[in-house]
Amino acid sequence: MEEKVGITAYITKEEGIDGDVKLSLEDFYVEEVADLKLSEEGRFTIIRVRKVNWDTMNFVRALANALRISQKRIHYAGTKDKRAVTVQYFAISGLKDEQLERLRSLKIKDAEIEVLGKSNRDIRLGDLIGNRFRIVVRNAKDGDRVERIRRELEEKGTPNFFGLQRFGSIRFITHEVGLHVLKRDYETAFWIYVAKPFEGENEEVRKIREILWETRDAKFGLRELPKYLRYERNLLQKLREGKSEKEALLSLPQNLKMMFVHAYQSYVFNRVLSARIKEFGNLKEVEKGDWVDFVEIDTHYRFAEDYVRVREHNFGRVRFLIERRRASLAIPLPGYETELGDDWTSRKIREFLEEDGVNLSDFKHEFKEFSSKGSFRVADVLIEHTGLNVRVDESITFEFFLPKGCYATIFLREFVKKPLA
Repeated sequence: MEEKVGITAYITKEEGIDGDVKLSLEDFYVEEVADLKLSEEGRFTIIRVRKVNWDTMNFVRALANALRISQKRIHYAGTKDKRAVTVQYFAISGLKDEQLERLRSLKIKDAEIEVLGKSNRDIRLGDLIGNRFRIVVRNAKDGDRVERIRRELEEKGTPNFFGLQRFGSIRFITHEVGLHVLKRDYETAFWIYVAKPFEGENEEVRKIREILWETRDAKFGLRELPKYLRYERNLLQKLREGKSEKEALLSLPQNLKMMFVHAYQSYVFNRVLSARIKEFGNLKEVEKGDWVDFVEIDTHYRFAEDYVRVREHNFGRVRFLIERRRASLAIPLPGYETELGDDWTSRKIREFLEEDGVNLSDFKHEFKEFSSKGSFRVADVLIEHTGLNVRVDESITFEFFLPKGCYATIFLREFVKKPLA
């Protein structure tokens, strides 16, 4: 499954502990660490929610319905998985006194709501510092391997792949949609999103998609696809109304449309990082032309997001900071402003884009939601700064902190040595 999203390498040689994650909801706990600006006054009401078996979008829908307000008035820093215990912050705009009172006494199944105060601003991605995790791995083999793997990761680096969640839930196809959007092949993009079968999906639904993939019969799809696949059904309905595949895709919500090209960028990143591990064997070695980011450690470990190219004049300094674990290798997420040179990373990005039949200028899309100037992502999460604590008994419990944008399942991947969704 991981190969489909570009993850094809482990950096450690030690055999994994195997085991099972998320056998129960309580085995996976995640709590946001956010920079909140609270006050006694303000347009926004800030709440802390502890929820079990709730994904973020569905919880927002339930909260909005309970308060009888639009979902657009509820803001948050990032999404959380459903099969977990999650603690998350939300900002709700413009609550009247009676709505605030209703909120304080609100009962939503498997959710505890605490009103923290007011703020003059909403909560957004930039407010999220990171997440604390407590994850239990059950039925693991040989807990002594954990310390040996940790030492390898300290020496070689801890890969910061984009996790499977970045590419969809169950069907990991959003990057394929993004690729065809960049190629302006909207028909293929449409049908991949709506109908491409994928192993692991509900068998009945997968069979419907197989027929739909072959026939491209919108009427059949609307008759057979279950109601919960509302985006697929909405797209098919647009076709029935005489819209083109392109027009139908453009009718999707803004955040979903933006996800497609971002997922493709993530796929390229994963491929480059996998190739880097295979060729170099570690993430501590940098060459001229590479990029790096720096580490900020105050109350929490975070990336400075101050990306610098390695040149002749700073080469020695960068290597010193990497040795001191104050800098990490970074890899570009390709876009129309990405500057590629003749370095190893640039050559790999160019090679993978050419294989897919796209180039950097394709990211300058006529539709803003399908356009991206590009950015960077740290390739090496410095395990020394995560506060990793491991308890080994009948099960193995991992407690750690990760900066925003990092995936706990990817962090644990090197220990477990099998895909974790």
